[in-house]
Order: sequence, then C-alpha cells, then structure tokens
Amino acid sequence: MTASPLRHAAPGNDGTRTHNRLGRTHRTRTAVAVAGVLALALLGTAACGKEGDPQASASANTVITESPGTSASALPSGSAAATPQPSSTGGSGNGNQAPTFPKSAKDYGLAALAAWATGSKSKLDQYAVQAAVAQFMGHGKPNSQWTTLNCEPSSSGRTACNYRNAHGDDARLTMEDAQLGHPTATVDVFLNRTQYPTDAAVYVSYFMAAWGDGNKQRMTRYASSSIANMFTGKTPPTGSQTNATQNGSTWTVQVSGLPVGSGSWTFTVNGSKLGGGNAITAAKID
Repeated sequence: MTASPLRHAAPGNDGTRTHNRLGRTHRTRTAVAVAGVLALALLGTAACGKEGDPQASASANTVITESPGTSASALPSGSAAATPQPSSTGGSGNGNQAPTFPKSAKDYGLAALAAWATGSKSKLDQYAVQAAVAQFMGHGKPNSQWTTLNCEPSSSGRTACNYRNAHGDDARLTMEDAQLGHPTATVDVFLNRTQYPTDAAVYVSYFMAAWGDGNKQRMTRYASSSIANMFTGKTPPTGSQTNATQNGSTWTVQVSGLPVGSGSWTFTVNGSKLGGGNAITAAKID
C-alpha cells in the first residue's frame, strides 16, 4: 500500500492535545497541537483512509458568519465533477451488453470510483482485484463527485492516480498498465475520508490541517465556502495550538499558529453540529 501523504501531528507537550489527520487524538487538557509538514502526494507532488467561490481576501478582525444550510461542497476552481457513466467509461452494462473498460489509467480510476459510489460490490469486482475491493468496501459509500488531481508512474508497469471528491475525501488508485481496457486493472487503493470529530478543539484543528493541505473541499465541509475563502491563498502555519471554551451549546476556539508569530484566529463552533458537517459557523482573523 502506498504511504500516506497526510500531515501528522508532532508529539505534544504536557497540557496539550495532539492529533493526526487519521483521527487519533491524545488528550490531557483543552489545548490541541497540530504540527504540519505539507507533503501532499495528492496535490500533484507526491495520497487511507461528509463549489468553490472566488477567492476572498480577509483583513484583520474580519468576521464571516454562516447560517445553517448555506454551505456548499466545493470543487477546485475550473474543474468538473467526474462521475463516469457505464455506457461511456465502463460500467456494469445494460441488459446483456458486456461492460467496456477504459484504456487510460485516469479514466479507469474514475470508473472504479464511480462503481464504489454506487455501493455495489459486484460493480467494483469488475474494476479491481479482490484485495482492492476490500479496501474500497471498508470505507463506506462516498460522495460521487470526483476530480482527478494527477497521475504518475507508480512502479514497473503500474500507474497511480490521485483523486479528490466534493467532500474532501482523497483517493489514490494504482492500476496495472497491461490490464487497462480489461477487467480488474485496479490493484491497490489508498483512501482518506473526511472525518468529523465530536470535540470542538479537534474539529477546528482538522480544519487547520485541511487548510495546510490545500484541501478546500474539506475546509468547506467543516465550515462553509465563505469561511474557507478567508483562508484560501494565504500561507498556513506549520502547526497550531488550539484552546476551546464553552458557553451553552456554542464553543469559542482560539488558535495560535506555530511557530509563534505565524498568526492567530478565533472560531465559533455550533456544539450541536459536532460529529457532522459545517459545525464551524464563524471565523475571525485576529
């Protein structure tokens, strides 16, 4: 299996909570430290695991608040959702008509992802070896709007393609070149699904990590497109320390960028929405 490209947290000191992008959290008090090394295979440089607006600049003390239900899933600017149809990119076929299979690694991966999104193992069986099918089926049913990030040689006779969907889920599929145009060309799958913590401080730290990874779709799922736009195009800190205080069902989460002096932010989190999407309802650049 291909190694994860996701940033992992550095060990935390006493009095902090550290986390990594796969959802492991070590908790002692209310602070959260997230250290990031931006090393994304999925963003065209080298990616297991709920539409973008024009970029908006935000000055100091700018506050953007979103009402529930106003968030939209974002796709990279200028890209289109990729959901191959069986008749054109290889599906289960109509009636007795035999399915066809794409001859390019990029399209073959999209067809496999489309089959995964249907939740049908029998469809996945057509595009992937059984080990890869098991990797898919162990991760639920994803959003079906996939965009290709890049494809690259993986090893001798294989090509790996990286994809991201409108919910910020990342996938890296490896195809056997000689099997393209035929069944079961997908031989390895590496998935990272967007996770939704129930802890306010961890939730915000996941938003910060998504910012560092350039995953605007995931940022939008945690907040809204307007809030995500506040951060898009700006330089994220390499890590952050997060402290949360509660007032009723509302959490105020203060974030200090690391190293010290790399920025500070205040987030408002709706406690009733923790564990799901769009819990961040406001953000202020301090």
